[in-house]
Amino acid sequence: MKKVLVLICITVFLFACNQSSVSNNAEEVHHHDASESTELTLNNGAKWQADSNTNRHLAGIKTMANMFRVAPSPTADRYQIFGSDIQMKLDTLVRDCTLKGAPDEALHKWMMPILRQSRDLKKVSDTAKARLIFDSLDNRINIYYDYFE
Repeated sequence: MKKVLVLICITVFLFACNQSSVSNNAEEVHHHDASESTELTLNNGAKWQADSNTNRHLAGIKTMANMFRVAPSPTADRYQIFGSDIQMKLDTLVRDCTLKGAPDEALHKWMMPILRQSRDLKKVSDTAKARLIFDSLDNRINIYYDYFE
């Protein structure tokens, strides 16, 4: 059941911002997997223009991560809850996204590692491993403003 839920969340994420036909989306996803880099880059040396909804949601995600970062000795359960909370925030970000084209694709490249890491946190039982995942997720969140404005 959890695998189905994760697949549904990923599917919603991949298609929420682009409102084109299903066959075009499937083609685009296949195309992305086959030939495009998953590396996040600037827009010809400039930051990508994000919409106000994305920036607003990102500010909330960043605040959550900042607060969690200073939490004294979080337990595995706390990491799991944090992973779920981040997942819900990302779902809301995706739902409200209005980006199209290259900026949308750049946002997806930024967000995919965070989605994977939040999923990993939801399953973690070892606090040392959880801290490593959190640190990586936190670093990814913090580079948002290096690539988007």
